[in-house]
Amino acid sequence: MKNITFYLLLITSLINCQKKEQANNTKAMEIVNKIPSEKRITYAVHVNALTPYELYLDDILIDRFYEDNMNNTTELNPYLLENGKHKLKIRYLPTVNDMFSKKGLLDPRDIYTREDSRWHIFFVKLNKDPNAVLGYTNEIDYGGSELKIIPPPSQVPYWEQEWELDIKDLPYKLKGWSESEDLSKMDKDQLRKEVVTFFEQQRNLLNEGKVNDYLKLGIKKDEEVIVATYGEDLEYYTSQERKDNLLRAKGHMLPLENYEMVLYAGDKLVSLEVPNGKYRRWSALMSKSDKGRMSAWGVKLHKPKGSKDFEIIRK
Repeated sequence: MKNITFYLLLITSLINCQKKEQANNTKAMEIVNKIPSEKRITYAVHVNALTPYELYLDDILIDRFYEDNMNNTTELNPYLLENGKHKLKIRYLPTVNDMFSKKGLLDPRDIYTREDSRWHIFFVKLNKDPNAVLGYTNEIDYGGSELKIIPPPSQVPYWEQEWELDIKDLPYKLKGWSESEDLSKMDKDQLRKEVVTFFEQQRNLLNEGKVNDYLKLGIKKDEEVIVATYGEDLEYYTSQERKDNLLRAKGHMLPLENYEMVLYAGDKLVSLEVPNGKYRRWSALMSKSDKGRMSAWGVKLHKPKGSKDFEIIRK
C-alpha cells in the first residue's frame, strides 16, 4: 500500500511539474503571438576567423572557438533584453598551429594579410521565417553590415576589438538581469560558497537523473528565451527528447573541482567555468559517458533584486 501511495504521489508531482512548464510556456507564447511576423526581428553576428576567438555581448561570453578556421553565426537575441546601445567585443587568440613557433603570440598577418584575405565580422538583422528556404525572409546585405577590423600593430598575446551596436527594432523587452543584484558588492568568499552550492545542487540532480527537478531551476530562463526567439524551439522545452538528453548525465557527472568563478554583465551574472586546457570556458558542470564523450551543462546565474537565492537566467 505504501508503494502504491508513493507512486501516486510521484505521478502527481510529475504531472504538476509538466503543467507548470506548459503554463510558463503558454504565458511566453501569449507575448510572442501578439508580435506580428514581420516584426519578429533577430539580430546576429557572423564571424569568419582562421584563429581561435571569443565573442562577447555586453560583457557576456556568448560564443567561443579555440581551434583554427571557423565560420559561425551567433544569434544575439537570447542576450538582448531590450533596444538601445549594446557593446560587441571579439577577442582574437593565437593560431593553434603557430602557438609554439610564435611563443603564444598573435601575428597581425593572422588577422589581415590583404583586402581579399582577412577576417570578417558582420552584424546583421534577420526577419526569421521557419517556412522560408533559408529560414528568413530578407536578404543579408553583407557589404553594408561588415564591422571594420583593425589588425594589431605588432605581435601580441591576443587582440580585442569593440563596436557599439544600435539595437532599434526588438519588439519585446525582458527583465532578465537588468535589475539584479551587483554581485561584486558581496563578500567574495560568501559569493563563491553560494555559487558552488548551487552548482553542486545541479550536479547532484543531473547525476541522480532527477530531470524534472533540474528543469524547474531554469523555468524563468526558458520563458525569456522563448520570447527572445519567438518560440522557435517551443516544442523542445517540454519534450521527452530534452529530458532524454539530460538523462545522458545520470551517473556520469564529474566532480566539481576544476573551475574558476566568472562574473559577467557588469557583475550581475555569475558562472563556474573551466579556466584552461582542452575544455577552456566550458561549464564546470561536466559529464563523461562510458565511451568517453564529454558534455558540459552550462548555466549563468543571477540573484534577483532583494532575493537571497540564485536563479538560472541563461545558459
